[in-house]
Amino acid sequence: MDAILRYSKKILMRTLLLPFRLFPIQHNRVVLMNALAQNYGDNPKSVAEYLLAHYPGKLQIVIPVKDPAANAHLTEKGLTVVKYNSLKYFYYALTCQVFLTNSGGFSYLPMGKKQYIINTWHGGGAYKKCGLDMYEDTKLFRKDLKLAADKTDVFLSTCGRFTDVISKSLLTPKEIFWEIGMPRNDTMLHPDPAVRQAVRERIGLKDGEKLILFAPTYRKPDDNYFKESIAISYGVDCQRVCKAMQQRFGGTWRFAYRLHPCVTNRDGLPGGDVLDLSDYPDMQELLQAADAMINDFSSSMWDFMLTGRPSFLFAVDLEHYVKTTQVYTPVKDWPFPSSTNNDELEKTILEFDENAYAAACRRHYEDLGGCETGKATELVCQRIYEKCCK
Repeated sequence: MDAILRYSKKILMRTLLLPFRLFPIQHNRVVLMNALAQNYGDNPKSVAEYLLAHYPGKLQIVIPVKDPAANAHLTEKGLTVVKYNSLKYFYYALTCQVFLTNSGGFSYLPMGKKQYIINTWHGGGAYKKCGLDMYEDTKLFRKDLKLAADKTDVFLSTCGRFTDVISKSLLTPKEIFWEIGMPRNDTMLHPDPAVRQAVRERIGLKDGEKLILFAPTYRKPDDNYFKESIAISYGVDCQRVCKAMQQRFGGTWRFAYRLHPCVTNRDGLPGGDVLDLSDYPDMQELLQAADAMINDFSSSMWDFMLTGRPSFLFAVDLEHYVKTTQVYTPVKDWPFPSSTNNDELEKTILEFDENAYAAACRRHYEDLGGCETGKATELVCQRIYEKCCK
């Protein structure tokens, strides 16, 4: 019943919004949407910043957000901020030349044939399953997936394995995948020391302090994808982690965590002398600032792997998560030392081997057919400029 209702709503919205197609396409207009308009960040932010710097005054760059007031400062950059799902948003979305998203969000829009849609996706590697590989394969679900697949012109990919599995699971033609990596990961391959220092100062780190970032993904109640996301009691012993990091790597360590943006219930979070960076808007900046990372199933582990810094896998529900959510690449093939309790986590830290870890990361990247170019932002923005201004 939920699937029928969801699909019916999309068809109804497409019908109701058809009058907006009467307005002409504005060829210099670009809509960049991050995480269904949660905030300004991720791949859309990387693209926006590059367009502003390299094509000044050439394009109208529209940023849809759920809270325009909280993002009003973006107008000072020269961006057009609009409230998501407002009439103004629908007007901009249905009259733009290029629509770029990292989380879909356009299958209910009656996009025209002359509009160009780019999906950058929001995760690297090939980890959590999605689409037909995770949910019941029905005729209706396939029709739902095709609403977006049939309108997508370009789908970015970080590795050959991603291209293979996502093209099938989302019913997207394999030939439209562009294997250049994600714009947000250019900074992982070409880090800016000035950005790293600025972020560390912004979050309150003292000179000489080292940061270990805990970035778990979300969980769904009863493993139901369509329910609100929650934060579970992750059970990590923050003080014990910092003590182990100090013993293994030296220096003074601070523990910080950042919840997935979709998490709405924040009960059972780590306590003590820790930094809550869940509301920090730019995950890639935090990855630049971090000296080490603890992850579970978030694809940010792929991003952080590109830096060469230590990353550890910790999940008390590892077996259950893999069984219910499922993954494309078996956990045993991931290069990150794994643990399911604090004793194991401490052990993996104290016994961390830099050379073995580096070799495992290289092997993992090669096995998945990694294709991060470090120039994804530049290439995508060139494509946008060509579509809008030539």
